[in-house]
Amino acid sequence: MSDGLPAVGAHCSLSSCNLNDFLPIRCKCQQLFCRDHIAPDVHHCPLQQATQCTDAPSSKLQRCAAQGCNKPSLESFIANPTDIINRSPAVCSGCSQAYCAQHREPSSHACTPPPDSAQSVPEKNAAAKALLAKHFGSTTSGDTGGARTSTTKASNPKKEAQQRQIAAMKMRHKAQPGDPKDTAASVPVDQRLHLKVSRTGVAGSERIFWFRKTIVTGRALDMLATHFRMTISDTQPLKLLLVDGEAAGTALRTDQPLGDQVPDGSSLTLSR
Repeated sequence: MSDGLPAVGAHCSLSSCNLNDFLPIRCKCQQLFCRDHIAPDVHHCPLQQATQCTDAPSSKLQRCAAQGCNKPSLESFIANPTDIINRSPAVCSGCSQAYCAQHREPSSHACTPPPDSAQSVPEKNAAAKALLAKHFGSTTSGDTGGARTSTTKASNPKKEAQQRQIAAMKMRHKAQPGDPKDTAASVPVDQRLHLKVSRTGVAGSERIFWFRKTIVTGRALDMLATHFRMTISDTQPLKLLLVDGEAAGTALRTDQPLGDQVPDGSSLTLSR
């Protein structure tokens, strides 16, 4: 009797899965997969990899940012420009633009630093204090005011958690991966950390990203600096500050996982 029964479904072609799916889906590579592994990124489809390799040489090189110059920029010769780990971008330290070898020096392209770089240290400090005071109150108020603020926050922890959860749900629809190597198909939602990030003292700079919860904060900071076109300097190091919750104004430790320091749906600011 069993020899006469028709075969139902098929096993997923991904060796680590091998699930017998009753409604398997056939990929363009002619292999059958379950619904969880049909995405080309998930099962490392050979056709997708071949397409990427074929298309790569045809991409146009980024041109020098100097006016009237059509030479390729130094940054364009990097094999993978999105790979920002363990390298310094070949851009001007003043204006963060990419130039050719002839115009790479600031004096050769009339370098105009961004407003953030042109600010004096006192102006930057004043802008940072104003932002922190806006989000969690003045730090120069008397003991009575400080106690009152602390009491208010401690009395509504449940409400703050609910508001942050709602904010995280809204962020999921707009967030882009902070790590260019990550994709929505490769990282489950419950393993992502959705964050609203802005630059201190720069109006309208707010952007929404998601990172793996396990990413080290220092690595996430380097990626955010690239997204916001900010230079990393030893004399003026970048910091990630919390701007909401009971720990508002706290600088995150760069040697610890990001998910261990901030909850999903938090707001952060990049500051020097």
